[in-house]
Amino acid sequence: MHRQPENVVTFLLSEMETSGSLDVQQHLVVKGRFASKYIEGILHKFVICGCCKSPDTILTNGNHLFFLICEQAGFVARFGRRNTGA
Repeated sequence: MHRQPENVVTFLLSEMETSGSLDVQQHLVVKGRFASKYIEGILHKFVICGCCKSPDTILTNGNHLFFLICEQAGFVARFGRRNTGA
């Protein structure tokens, strides 16, 4: 998936508007009830290229923005703002 586990957890919890953490076995434990399709949809948005639908993407950041770079098509998309705490 070319993502750091802590980035995936942060993104999921933010999108799901809930709290949670990784347990000792690196399983994500979230507060609340969520359908697996809902979580899959969020992960899809975090990984899949919007242009060619390839899962071969890399997430980079710069100047408080995230960029999704597709390794297949070379497509670059602005993903969102990083929380600066301001």
